[in-house]
Amino acid sequence: MLTLIKEPPVAAKIGKDRLDEAVAAGAEKVLALCPCCQFQLRVSADKNDMPVEVVDLARFACESLGFDFPDPNPEVAAQWAVFEAMIELMSPRGFADLMGTMWPELIDAMPFGMGSMMRMMGKVPLALDLMKPMFPLLFPILMPMMMSKVMPVMLERLGERIPMPDYMREQMPDLMPKVMDNLMPHMIGDVVPLVVGPMIDYLKGK
Repeated sequence: MLTLIKEPPVAAKIGKDRLDEAVAAGAEKVLALCPCCQFQLRVSADKNDMPVEVVDLARFACESLGFDFPDPNPEVAAQWAVFEAMIELMSPRGFADLMGTMWPELIDAMPFGMGSMMRMMGKVPLALDLMKPMFPLLFPILMPMMMSKVMPVMLERLGERIPMPDYMREQMPDLMPKVMDNLMPHMIGDVVPLVVGPMIDYLKGK
């Protein structure tokens, strides 16, 4: 369910609604057609303490046919725990918090010498406060130019915040730039109000 990626609270409500329907019908088990649905429904069931088991359709079918099918839940749970943490981190609030760990690198990555100018303005009383209304216009232009420069440190911060298997960590250098290219144009408007204040505080040395 793509709602899980964009709006986790909405996803949780949808999952609970579907499980409420199953419980009302007397079901003890719900079959999920894909890993995304299985994970979302399982999270909803766990968080709401619902008396229903969420089962992967492929495993259910194999066991019903008499085949010994290894339990995929531990590995699926481990992988989706990483995915859930990534979803939270890639929300506007999560990304703003991530940016807050990277101000030195982000300021240095500003094009056209703007980083040095911003640092100088931070030493002039009220200069950045007067410039504050311009940031919603500047950030959508600057961020795409800055991303490639700060990507190594962003990957480092991700690794510190989200423990992940080696094979996932190896994929991040290829995956994250594509994620940011697709996500940032839609998210930047929500991110800017969250980061302007902290950025000004950093530049002022607070």
